[in-house]
Amino acid sequence: RITRIQFCWYQFPQFPRLMDVYANLQHVDIRQNASLSSIDSIINHVPNLASFNLSDCPNVRTLSPLASAVISLVNDDDDDDTTNNDRDNRRRSRLALKHLWIRGCNLGNMTNEEWANVFDALAESTGPLERLTLSRNNMSYLHGNIGKLTSLTYFFLEDNNNFDDGGHCSTHNHAESSNSGFVIPEEIGSLQQLRFASFCGNNITRLPRQVAHLNVNCDVYLHRNPGLRYPPPQYQKSIKMMRQFFHQERMKLLRGSVLLMPHVTRARWRALERLYQPGGSGYVVCKERFEDTVRRTSIT
Repeated sequence: RITRIQFCWYQFPQFPRLMDVYANLQHVDIRQNASLSSIDSIINHVPNLASFNLSDCPNVRTLSPLASAVISLVNDDDDDDTTNNDRDNRRRSRLALKHLWIRGCNLGNMTNEEWANVFDALAESTGPLERLTLSRNNMSYLHGNIGKLTSLTYFFLEDNNNFDDGGHCSTHNHAESSNSGFVIPEEIGSLQQLRFASFCGNNITRLPRQVAHLNVNCDVYLHRNPGLRYPPPQYQKSIKMMRQFFHQERMKLLRGSVLLMPHVTRARWRALERLYQPGGSGYVVCKERFEDTVRRTSIT
């Protein structure tokens, strides 16, 4: 009974057909395979896949086959009264992944829709998914649907330094990335179970405030991001320090608003006083309006 299999330096375009082995296979490890261009044959032929390691397979350019593992239990000939919510509730995932490592692939051309579908499928994994690695994949941003992986405890997102093989900035799949480096979405704060997160070497320039919503015991590593200025370097060491910085920032805004309000009020009073004092434009207008009203309503 084989439960683990590793292919290192083997060059095959699709997973070998060994159906009698696949029934018990739970762990697949594929490394340094330049011939493999799709993981479709792996996802479809290994029903009990619990951990999948795909490393240094440069011709793999999409993870979309993961999304195809969600089976719709609604038939096409079902009546039109079936609501969208009913259809969503009658979908079942064939994924049982607990650990997924994707390293050294070319995922820079994946679209927003493809990433959304992939993360939706991973969120429905019956594993559930606890460990995820997306490193050295020429990515320029992390899709917001990462926030749906609420069972995630370990997350490695490293060395996606936003450059393609020719050394040019890869910014074609996210509008913001051309100006702000690698983009971490606000939804990252939804990963409440996270205990370890590494964002090293991604050319990140700023973190969203929602990163402070992570568990205070989560270890966060941000090395090799020389352009990261927000939060400041002295507050990047832990979630607790990030929370402290963002709290101080909010308090500064609040204190500024409180201090500004009396000045605004006094300025408004001064403006009204100048406007309606004798000779002011407001005074003249009101005086003419009053006199006109008196003339029209007076009894002759």
